[in-house]
Amino acid sequence: MKKTLFCLIAVALLSGCSSNGSTSVKNNVQATQNAQQSTKTQYIMGGKIQANEEANIGSKISARVSEITVDVGAKVNQGDTIIKLDTQDLQAQVDQAQAAVNTAKANLANATSGTRPEQLAQAQATLDSASQGYEVTKKNYDRTKALVDSGAAAQQQLDSAQQQLAVAESQYKTAQANLEMLQNGATKSSIDVYQAQVNQAEAALKVAQAALSNATITAPISGVVSAKNINVGEMASASGTLLSIVNSSGLSVNAYAPLDIVDQLKEGQSVVVKVSEIPDKQFEGTIIVINSKLNSQSRNILVKVAVADTNSQLKSGMFAEVGLKK
Repeated sequence: MKKTLFCLIAVALLSGCSSNGSTSVKNNVQATQNAQQSTKTQYIMGGKIQANEEANIGSKISARVSEITVDVGAKVNQGDTIIKLDTQDLQAQVDQAQAAVNTAKANLANATSGTRPEQLAQAQATLDSASQGYEVTKKNYDRTKALVDSGAAAQQQLDSAQQQLAVAESQYKTAQANLEMLQNGATKSSIDVYQAQVNQAEAALKVAQAALSNATITAPISGVVSAKNINVGEMASASGTLLSIVNSSGLSVNAYAPLDIVDQLKEGQSVVVKVSEIPDKQFEGTIIVINSKLNSQSRNILVKVAVADTNSQLKSGMFAEVGLKK
């Protein structure tokens, strides 16, 4: 029995030694591979990762925010509604502008369709009333003037009577001109005036409708909301950024290469990219642009590198190093 127990313990110890030895060998192999891989890559330039497509979204009008449908980190598609502004005042402006268009069109239609008998009768009655009013006011003026000339009335009374006479005369002349216009029919110049009023009213309606449509803000690109600077109930102005959207499906690094190694680079060349936030992984990159202009201060050349990130691990703003494969 004791001999059997001793054999079992021996087997267990040998098995454990074998397992630890295997793990140690694997770790050593992995470390050697990483070291070999590291020696094959020469990191010669660095820069910040940025998205090829970003959008800072503002408002074209000043209005209060009534709804925000997204938050930071939310994914959006191009054309999605992301912010709604209060439209009560904007809708009222559209309604008012539409009413002005209707009135202008009605005036134009009346001017071009000819004068109806009832219009002439109404204009004649208006002229008769204005004529009577003018005669009464003229007699009152003459009577007041006589009293002032004799010293029986104050000059202030004459001034008031004169003003009333001027108003009555203006009303009489306007009524007379309106009747004559109806009797003679609309002239080309008057029709042109009515048409201009229609055009002006329609232009004002378009402006009001555009302002109303701007109350609904949509995403200009697909991506992820990276910043939100407005809340429901706050005023959105035409000068600030309300939301920011980043499309991380296309990332690049604007790196600066020393002048003495530029001859080792060419557009379309494959490179290696690494970031300190993800130390255990390297990313594939491709040089897409080599600037021909030298930076006069740093004496470096701008090199743009497109980065492949299928698992969406990289973020805009991370610092990246770019290396050449040996």
